[in-house]
Amino acid sequence: MYSTETLEIKNYIGLTGDKPIKFIASDVDGTLVNDAKAIPNEAIEAIRAARESGIRVAIASGRAWNEMNDVIEKLPCLRYFMCTNGAYVMDKEENRSLFHVTFDKEQALYLLRKLLTYGVYVEAYVKDKIFGMYPPSRCITPERLCACADERNEGNDSNTKSSHSVMNNLLPGETHDHYALSEGDEAANANLSECEVEQSNFFFRPNIRPFILATRTMVPDLLTHMEALDEGPEKMQIFYGDEPMRQRILQDLRDEYQGMSHDGTGRERFYDVLLSSEGNLEFVLPHTTKGTAVEALANHWKFSPDEVMTLGDSENDLSMLRFAGASVAMGNGKPNIKEAARYVTTDNNHHGVAKAIYSAITYNNELSKNN
Repeated sequence: MYSTETLEIKNYIGLTGDKPIKFIASDVDGTLVNDAKAIPNEAIEAIRAARESGIRVAIASGRAWNEMNDVIEKLPCLRYFMCTNGAYVMDKEENRSLFHVTFDKEQALYLLRKLLTYGVYVEAYVKDKIFGMYPPSRCITPERLCACADERNEGNDSNTKSSHSVMNNLLPGETHDHYALSEGDEAANANLSECEVEQSNFFFRPNIRPFILATRTMVPDLLTHMEALDEGPEKMQIFYGDEPMRQRILQDLRDEYQGMSHDGTGRERFYDVLLSSEGNLEFVLPHTTKGTAVEALANHWKFSPDEVMTLGDSENDLSMLRFAGASVAMGNGKPNIKEAARYVTTDNNHHGVAKAIYSAITYNNELSKNN
């Protein structure tokens, strides 16, 4: 259920300090957007108010640049987008990338070959494209189907909304924005084969399925496709479908992604694994994060960490939460995310972003009066 609370400009989160907030970086999924993947009007108004007060606002997301259309439509005032967990930073106004770093191509192909053996959906982020591939349909065994169904039923019992319940709880006038989720499965399935419908239902959770299908370029052979490209991807990602498969993959690859600088075989570690709440695992470069991207922009503008606010809910937000003096975890974030942040706001269905931003505006006004 989404909040109908009327907001005002006040310090909801109890923000304190001695330096004004000059720069706010917000995550998107689980933070800026609600569970229906829509940006609430309250968040839009709060961001506009922040910019009018002189605060710079930017996006820091695991999404690729081509997944930002809904954000751009609702918030055309935003200029800077830190995409793919900081590996691809775009200046929308000048339509150019400010920063772009990729996996070594051979290392990426090595990892891709491994991931393809698990019978999961695999995709690669390459600049403004995401290339994806389903596994052979035989990989979805009855046992995996049962495990997936049990997990999602448990999630629904613990207030995780299905696509049906999300659509029935929209606020008056609210839509599912750019990706037309309100059209539901009929629209999402329109151009899919029967096998693709089955696969997408298995790997993608109902609230994100239409969004995924609208933003991916499916290829018949991802390995061959990536071998033909000039460079490696910025990120690779899998949707595992069932929890036992997630646990198996993490166990199998643990020696490769854990450790300070070398994996269990003595090679330099070339990727990290980030866990997500959407049924996916992200395989990212170890030293390129949202935190490094936020820090780079802050340094460019000569802002100290104490003048930066970051908002997030997931593992891939930890780096920027640890950087900012005013780090804000969403109410829907896991305990370790809340522990890493200095402040906690309400969840993404109850104006968490808007309340944090209004807190920054109020705090800045109070500092100005006292100085």
